[in-house]
Amino acid sequence: MQFLRISFLLLGINLLSSGTLWAQTIRQRSTTEGLSLGLQGHYMGWSSDYFQFLDENAGSGPGIGGRVGYGLNQRYEVFGQYDYTSLNSDKIAGKSFHFSHLTGGVRFNFSATTRALRPYAELGYVYQTGKADQVLNVSGGRDNLIFKGGALHVGAGLQYFVALPVAITLNGSFQTLGKYPVSLNGFDLNQKADVTSFRISAGVAVYLSELF
Repeated sequence: MQFLRISFLLLGINLLSSGTLWAQTIRQRSTTEGLSLGLQGHYMGWSSDYFQFLDENAGSGPGIGGRVGYGLNQRYEVFGQYDYTSLNSDKIAGKSFHFSHLTGGVRFNFSATTRALRPYAELGYVYQTGKADQVLNVSGGRDNLIFKGGALHVGAGLQYFVALPVAITLNGSFQTLGKYPVSLNGFDLNQKADVTSFRISAGVAVYLSELF
């Protein structure tokens, strides 16, 4: 009888210890809920059948961007993002050439809060602007060129939470299926250009919901 009592006591202690260790093992390592702020650097490239000279001679460059997101839950997050890219204008004999992207959309987050690595995919709408100033033309003069309009934004990436609430981010995205009105020296050319751009980004995000 004494032996059975001791056995049940040891069994109870063992179960209690196992439950405590299990609770310690399963812990939150990430989150995608609530308000978040992000900052990222990127490298952008672009192409166009309409602007063959421009995309061949000034087809890529570095940039920086900022992002605001709000996670409705651990799966769905709405976001707004602005990116600015400076391209090398030396080969087009211009003063400057840059792109800007204003993007809004929905991000779909995968995996669980018990994992530090969270992959995601995103879909949205982007307003894309390209602006080249004082570009040398064939007549020896200088032209100011601008094209802008909306397009589809498609992206995917990874977030790795080094510690709550901070994550390192890696992202790739395309901005495509857009037709952009073209203006030269302030005059509308009544022409539309096809423009597709892509970005590879890396940065950091902070989920403010974990701070308060």
